[in-house]
Amino acid sequence: MTDFSRTRIVPLAGLLTALLAGGALPLSGCQLFNEKQTAAPGPAYPDALPRGTVAPVQVFREVTTLRMTNTTARTFGPGRLWLNQQYSAEVPAFLPGDSWEMDLRDFVDDFGDVYRAGGFFAQRDPAAVVLCEIESGPADNRELVGFVVVENSFN
Repeated sequence: MTDFSRTRIVPLAGLLTALLAGGALPLSGCQLFNEKQTAAPGPAYPDALPRGTVAPVQVFREVTTLRMTNTTARTFGPGRLWLNQQYSAEVPAFLPGDSWEMDLRDFVDDFGDVYRAGGFFAQRDPAAVVLCEIESGPADNRELVGFVVVENSFN
């Protein structure tokens, strides 16, 4: 005679384990991939700084990354890179020929709010990059130099 009770318990145990693991994964996923929304406050936008020219440095936003290459003969910075006259990140000197890839989640405003970069696990809609400027020049003669925002890709 065959004992069928044992063969039924193994598949039920496997199914129960799969259901529990499947239910726990979304909960842990929310915590593992939670979008950073606040950080230490940065400085306020320097409205009083004079505006320089717009440099022919093209800025590309690809989901959560900002890419740019200094194709000019000019060195910019070190200073702060500003997005949309609100969010900033400290940057080293941007030398001719340098290429940067920056995480948009590293940009913070003066209240500690992190730039809404978006991405697959984002809880908020992404914000477009419409203005990109860099503080440049010696400490006693700083100016804001604009860069050309070419593309905003959210997917």
